[in-house]
Amino acid sequence: MNIQNIGIFYFSGTGNTKLVANLFADKFKRKEFSTKLIPIEDILNKKLALSIDDYDLLGFGHPVHAFSAPKIFFDFLDRLPNVDDKKTFTFKTAGDPLCSGGSTSLVRKHLNKKGYKVFHENLIVMPANVMLKYDDSLIKQLYEVAVKKVKRGTKEILLGKVNLQKNSLWLKIGTYMFNKAESNGASYFGKYLITTDSCNLCGKCIKECPTRNISVSNGKIIFGNKCTFCMRCVYICPEKAISNKYMNLFVIKEGYNIQNVINDPEIKGNFITHKTKGFFKHFYKYMSEY
Repeated sequence: MNIQNIGIFYFSGTGNTKLVANLFADKFKRKEFSTKLIPIEDILNKKLALSIDDYDLLGFGHPVHAFSAPKIFFDFLDRLPNVDDKKTFTFKTAGDPLCSGGSTSLVRKHLNKKGYKVFHENLIVMPANVMLKYDDSLIKQLYEVAVKKVKRGTKEILLGKVNLQKNSLWLKIGTYMFNKAESNGASYFGKYLITTDSCNLCGKCIKECPTRNISVSNGKIIFGNKCTFCMRCVYICPEKAISNKYMNLFVIKEGYNIQNVINDPEIKGNFITHKTKGFFKHFYKYMSEY
């Protein structure tokens, strides 16, 4: 492939996909390719103009929400202009390697319809940011494996290697069903977000919300019906003042900040081994392949 300029468009709620997007960008830059990272919310909120022709190779990244991609990501794909066989790779982040196919086929279908020729797809398992807090050593290990996975993926992409993920029938059916329910579920979650008395109206949640779903009225934070269930507002609140009236089981009480673990040299990434038993046993195969 004749490549000079690479554009990577991504959506990230609490930082997992952004981290992976940066890993890809760093690897491309080390090989002296001009690479630009573009958060899709900046396009949707008209902070940046959507420019596709500037790039010879495109990357699109998103988190997995209930086997699918979040609605905000599909909204962005719908805004993409039609092109003619533009070379494209995709990557997604998920809290479990079982999501190897899932949303991939839906995203590929959206892109291929508009002329984006998807030839390489990547799943990068990252820590879960809902319900279950992963052990710090597992978080560090997943990050270290992500670095190796991205290094291999970057090499394959630049070589033009075709790597398309497969979907089993049950995963296709499950993905279709969850995709239909995902936006409604996200809206429902957002509808019942509330702030506690510790809210000091700092406005950080308003500024950071990717769908502009948060505002202030009569001295109170108000949540609208455009939530995409990214959890960003919940975890970035300095006062931990945002919770959910009926669905707070999705919120990790300790909060979520992957950078704190990555930057701590005392934490060792040695949680999963070939001897691991129980729920995380199936992670070993994913971690061994890079």
